[in-house]
Amino acid sequence: MSETETVIAGVVVKDTEPGFPEVQKQPAKPRTRKFIIWSICIAALILLITVFWHAEPQFRAYVEGIPATFYYFLAAGFVFAMIDGAIGMSYGVTSTSFSLSMGIPPASASTAVHLSEVLSNGIAGWMHYRMRNVNKRLFRLLVVAGIVGAVSGAYLLSSLEHYSRYTKPVVSLYTLILGLVILRKAFNLQSNKRAGKKIRRIRTLGFLGGFIDAVGGGGWGSIVLSSLMAGGRNPRTSLGTVKATRFFIAILSSLTFITMLKTIHWDAVAGLVIGSAIASPIAARVSSKISAKSIMVAVGIIVVGVSCRSIYHFIVDIF
Repeated sequence: MSETETVIAGVVVKDTEPGFPEVQKQPAKPRTRKFIIWSICIAALILLITVFWHAEPQFRAYVEGIPATFYYFLAAGFVFAMIDGAIGMSYGVTSTSFSLSMGIPPASASTAVHLSEVLSNGIAGWMHYRMRNVNKRLFRLLVVAGIVGAVSGAYLLSSLEHYSRYTKPVVSLYTLILGLVILRKAFNLQSNKRAGKKIRRIRTLGFLGGFIDAVGGGGWGSIVLSSLMAGGRNPRTSLGTVKATRFFIAILSSLTFITMLKTIHWDAVAGLVIGSAIASPIAARVSSKISAKSIMVAVGIIVVGVSCRSIYHFIVDIF
């Protein structure tokens, strides 16, 4: 007798012989399996923290002694990483604008941003390399010039840390300009512009991108990637190369800031690092369900508003 299969309530019933059905469960769906795994991990983490909280007085005292700013930056890092995952940009400018609004000096704000970007960009760069999205010649030209520019910018900004009262409005002006650029891009998402002349001065572009990125806390992707794509280069390899070089830019900028600065706001650094790390595996899934244009408009308005607020307070303090 031929073998037949019947699906009843999600269970496969395989009839090999009359009166002797063989029951086999269908494999769990990937989404259900991932949901179960994540639920177990989260529940285990909550249970572990609860046990430590009640069993270890030192742990409870340590947590209670954590500054409130850490939790602010933890939430901010999560939100900004989600935004970056949705539109592929603006993590640096949003994080820097938020840090400045919280009273963090520009050099410390840029330190926090670059440290939190090391891990995410390292993973992204490696994945692009494995997928052959990295142009090796373009990588060599950008990474050396970018590192020189980033270290120079970090050194200059760190040297002026005592004059943060005056450098803060300059950085706020820069983030204001980037906010306006984000708004312009949001309303030009559907426009098909003809590519301009291919950029030849890659080293100059890398140096300027690295320098401005270190001074302003962001802009490597906005400046370098936008320029490469506007010049007619392949979008896929341009994105992969910029992500790969960003890893080295972030490391060298961070090391320069840490070496130069006497005081670093580690609560802000830790908050951004942990918050962005938590958001990384979630960002891609959530981003597909949200309009990129809506996010970019919201980000642009927030960045412009926060930057204008910082500039306004600087002008008021002078007069």
